Amino acid sequence: MLLTRRNEHNMNDFTWLLTGAGLAGGLVVLALGVVSARRRRSTSPGQSSRAANRDDALAPSGREWAIIERMAEGLVVLSDLLRPVAANRAGRELLGFPEGSLPPRLPSDEVRTVARRALDRSGAVEEVVSIWFPARKTLRVRAEPLDSRGGVVVVIEDVTEELETQRIRREFVAHASHELKSPVASMQTLAEALRHAVREDPSAAQRFADRIEFESARLGRLIGDLLDLSRLEDPDAVPREVVDLSAGAKRVMEDAEHEAVSKEITLDVEISDGVFVKGDEAQMAVLVRNLVENAVRYTPEGGRVSVDVYQEDESAVVRVSDNGIGIPMEAQGRVFERFYRVDRARSRDRGGTGLGLAIVKHVAELHGGIVELESELGRGSIFTARVPAVRPPPQRIASAG
Repeated sequence: MLLTRRNEHNMNDFTWLLTGAGLAGGLVVLALGVVSARRRRSTSPGQSSRAANRDDALAPSGREWAIIERMAEGLVVLSDLLRPVAANRAGRELLGFPEGSLPPRLPSDEVRTVARRALDRSGAVEEVVSIWFPARKTLRVRAEPLDSRGGVVVVIEDVTEELETQRIRREFVAHASHELKSPVASMQTLAEALRHAVREDPSAAQRFADRIEFESARLGRLIGDLLDLSRLEDPDAVPREVVDLSAGAKRVMEDAEHEAVSKEITLDVEISDGVFVKGDEAQMAVLVRNLVENAVRYTPEGGRVSVDVYQEDESAVVRVSDNGIGIPMEAQGRVFERFYRVDRARSRDRGGTGLGLAIVKHVAELHGGIVELESELGRGSIFTARVPAVRPPPQRIASAG
């Protein structure tokens, strides 16, 4: 993307030849050229002293402006009194200009302040500002004076999502680092204690060894969950093959049975045959596994966990219920957030990573579905995932017939 300049007579009287379009700085340069050329065509010495004619001369036109009109970034041209004289479509939408007209002043004082600073300094100014009208947004604003005869061009980019993504990424890295550090530090401490206990207290040595095994297993689950999340970040990477959800759920339950038996938890399993979805077989298995493991983990010994997989109308349904500790009402809206735990200490003691339900939500949404929660503190929880069901592949229909 390049912009080239050709000087004519002096530095304030030039034409920009458009050979491409670039980022914010390039858009400013392009607008400077368009407006300068417009001035040369529209302004005579007798008119230059009159504000109305000066504003009219600032208003750009021509093929170059038609290109700017289609830019994703907003662009607004202001007079030396900071009155809007031109704006492309993105600029009008970002700043909430009335349909079909320009307001007498900018609705945003924040953007106006950036433009004023550019005029006062006779140079480019770039800032990130927050606005509340027409909607709450974070904007990157670059303002640059046109030339010695007044006026300023402002380029606006909506960076709300970009900054939110950066914030989420920073929080994720901080949480992940903390969660990884916790079991590693525990294992280091336990290994040191084990070294002394082997000779002096064999029974304590066994307890330390068991705890090291527990912490290493938790570390392995955390790394596995982080890898699962990284694979879920790219929606385009989800295969769109027909998946036998019934068969996958049965395999998951075979693996889950051992932990349930060790806690003397009764598993009630009802998996209907012939439930199919379109998506990724491994991810759907992770969805079922995480829901079941979560229920078993937070159900006390001697409790009951029910797992049902069936088709209801056009949806494939995975329903996991338990009579465990339940979730307080104030926490139910956050349990699908990454690393959120209702009770952090209890979760770590039970081997939880804080990522299982976040992964369930990601998988359900990537497959066009939702996950719902019903829970009452002290009485248990019901998690229900619904994703669009599809017809079984032809060979399955033929074999069933």
